[in-house]
This record gives sequence, structure tokens and C-alpha cells, in this order.
Amino acid sequence: MTDNFKNIKKVADDITSITIQWATNIAKAALEIMINEIKTKKFKTIAELESFVKQWAKLLMQARPTEPMLFNGMKCSLVQVTSSKVNGLKSWKDSLAKQVNQLQTRILKALKMYLLDLQWEEKLRPKIGAKIIKSGYHIMTHCHSGSVVKVLTTARDQGKKIHVYNTETRPLYQGRRTSADLLKAGVPDTMITDDSAPFFTDNIYESEVHIDIVIIGSDCIKLNGDVYNKIWSFAIAMAAWHSGTPVYIVGSLTKVDTEWKVKIEKRSGKEIRPDAPKWLEIINYAFDMIPAKFITGIITEYGIIPPKDIKKYVKTYYPWMMT
Repeated sequence: MTDNFKNIKKVADDITSITIQWATNIAKAALEIMINEIKTKKFKTIAELESFVKQWAKLLMQARPTEPMLFNGMKCSLVQVTSSKVNGLKSWKDSLAKQVNQLQTRILKALKMYLLDLQWEEKLRPKIGAKIIKSGYHIMTHCHSGSVVKVLTTARDQGKKIHVYNTETRPLYQGRRTSADLLKAGVPDTMITDDSAPFFTDNIYESEVHIDIVIIGSDCIKLNGDVYNKIWSFAIAMAAWHSGTPVYIVGSLTKVDTEWKVKIEKRSGKEIRPDAPKWLEIINYAFDMIPAKFITGIITEYGIIPPKDIKKYVKTYYPWMMT
């Protein structure tokens, strides 16, 4: 890896190792490093700039295969490269240096606007999501989602008395972070094991607590309304659907996979059992899929959207994502 990509490679490695985690943080880190790199580097030709953009975008996108918010951030810059070829730059009479500068400026503007969109979304979604929560609710959640935590703490700040139940989320135990965040914010929280979560969520049988609502995050939203999230999300959502309990996903239209490229990520079996026998095969899915039919609504920056309407909203508010 050349020095040109040294800083980008470091961010990509941190994303892969989950040193940087959660979709919004991953996208922000990728955008910030690229804004800095493009702003500070000199490019002699348009071809050199295009090559740099394509290579770094590919490098960052390969860091995690289930992060469309990151992919769409990369796409917003690649669209500028494609647009410059189709429509041309300001004038063919301009000097080569000026044309390079124009494209560089265009790419930087697109990246900065996308970053501002993410910051705007983060502020808006908690207030939208808190509206569906009533005082006295017992709420089930899974894994760790900063967006979900903000919805729950916003509801608590509004004076609503709630109690949250969350999973350990093995093998990396992200649920412990959820518990720590909620308790620090004064939200009553109880942790349960992953294995017990579906039975605990289903209100038909002899589970100990009546769950009023399930609110979980999302790593990827498909155009048909299906959602990818941390493994065990499928089982929890199915249990809720089985007993008629509403399931809400906290997401963003920037998490929509418009190209149907995102696949379920498999991680190393060493996360499950570091001392596994030599010939033991371990399948370690990082995510699973929640079918759209299990989902009541997706809490986005543009309101709570029925899964079937996701494509329509993306076309309206982020048409470049469909390119």
C-alpha cells in the first residue's frame, strides 16, 4: 500500500476490526478521512484524481460488506466522477489544472453535503422515534445502535417511564454497551441472554414480561423493506410478529442498498471459539434479515415509513442513490 493510501488504509483496518463500529460512525470516519485526503493532495490530471477516488472508495467499501450508509457515501463522490465524463467540466477551454480543481471541488462538496446529511439525521430521528413510545412501555432491543439509544433516551427525557430489555449480543457482546449507555442516561434496563430473547419477546406464552414494542437498529435496508441487522434480529422480530407486537426499525434512507449488492457478512470463527479443534468448521454470521412483513415501520429522517414505501422515498429524497 503506497503512502497515498496509508491514512485511508488505517481507517479501513479499524472498520474491519470493529475498532470503529456502528453504521453512522463508520460512514463518518470514511467521509472525514477522504475529505481530508482529497483536500490536501495535489493531482496532476483528471485521470489521476479519478483513479485515486475509485481506489479509495473500493478500499473503504471492502472493509465491511454490510454497510450501505458507507457505500452510499462513496457513491456520492463516484457520481461526481461519472457526471464529469458525461456532462463535461465547465469548459474545454479551461486549463487542465483548472479542470482538475473543478472536479476536486465538486467531489469535496458532495462528500461534505453527505456528511452534513448524516449529522442532520442524527438530530432528527430521536424526536421522531420517541413519538411512538408511551409511558409505561416495556421495550425490547438488540445489539447496540446509537440511533436506538438516542430514541430511548429522548423518550425518557420527555418524562416517559419506560423499561428496556436488551440482549448480550454474542460473540462480541455489543449489548453490554447498550446497557451501559441506557443506565448512564437513567433509563431502567435489564439484560437477557440471546438464546432467551425470542421466547422473552413473544407475549403468547409464559414469558415473564409483556413486551409492548420492539425497537432495533439497522445495518442495511433493502428497497423492498427487508432489513439486515445483527444476528438474532430475525428471531426477535419473528417472535414479536407472532404475538402481534409492533416492530420498529431505526434507520435512515442513506442505509438503503439500492443496488442489491449487500450480502450477509460472515466473520471469523475465532470470535466464537478461539481454541476450536483444527478441523472444526464454524459459521459465524454477523447479521441476519428481518423480512418486511415483520416490520411495522422504519423510523427515518423523513418520518416513520412503511417498508413497502422505502423505494418511493429514496427516489424522492436521494435520487442520486438510484444512479
